[in-house]
Amino acid sequence: MKHTIYFILISLILTFTSCKEEPPYINFTPDRTVGDTSYIKLPAPSAQPRAIYIEEFTGVQCPNCPKAQAEAKLISENNPNRVFILTMHPLGIMTPLTRPFDATKGDKKTSKYDFRTEPGARIFEMVGFGQTGSLPIGNVNRKLFGSEVHRNIDYQKWAAYAAQDLAEPTSVNIDLKAKNTGDSVEVEITLSYTSAVSDSQYVSIALAENGIIDVQESKDDQGASIYEDNYAHNHVLRTMVTSYFGDFLNASYEPGRVFYKKYRILRNKAWNSANLEVVAFVHLNTTKKNVLHAKSAKVQ
Repeated sequence: MKHTIYFILISLILTFTSCKEEPPYINFTPDRTVGDTSYIKLPAPSAQPRAIYIEEFTGVQCPNCPKAQAEAKLISENNPNRVFILTMHPLGIMTPLTRPFDATKGDKKTSKYDFRTEPGARIFEMVGFGQTGSLPIGNVNRKLFGSEVHRNIDYQKWAAYAAQDLAEPTSVNIDLKAKNTGDSVEVEITLSYTSAVSDSQYVSIALAENGIIDVQESKDDQGASIYEDNYAHNHVLRTMVTSYFGDFLNASYEPGRVFYKKYRILRNKAWNSANLEVVAFVHLNTTKKNVLHAKSAKVQ
């Protein structure tokens, strides 16, 4: 019943806002770049095996969301080192499903953490709410597949679309590493183009955390809601290293083109530094938002 109510609410909001002109993107993210260069290195490298990016939107008060998380994990396990996941708990319109539990507000449980982020909300708006306007929802490479009219689709469709994109070549290689240094996380990324492309390219880098133990609403075998107190939350977006919109790669994209970027971001003391990872992907940001290649690295 509560999912139906959310769907009606979101449908009304989208109806009244659908005619608004979308304003130009303005980057309010602090610049964390400490190294930035581009050059040509020939001969161009051979293309890496294509890797894909699964972007999952979820919530701790969403009883169906663990099924979507399990599906993303299965796709990743079936394609080792070629499927990378980022899990977001967006603020805003999905708050009833994403806000932490609070017994003082009548909930049956109390959460230890609040996984919601402003970047997650902005990305959710940018990529699209999806057909149902509820959670769980997500996308494969931010791509419109076949007859789909939404990028964010039901998790039961992810595996087939992931297999489709895994068979495609990539025009850019990604080499990624990250380390804890003092009170910060330092990220280095090298992008090497293997073939020419014409569309404007962007790189996005997210900082995520694994193995966060906290309560999650779920369902038992009979479909009744239950609460898992020791649920392991993985690939949880903590913040974006780049802008949520991505950082523009400002040069021609030809075989042998190399972009090297280095970022430094202050590490929140609440994060477990031993469980952090970075997820990076090269993508478009026009009417198409397709991800061309992805990579993940543990923060050392």
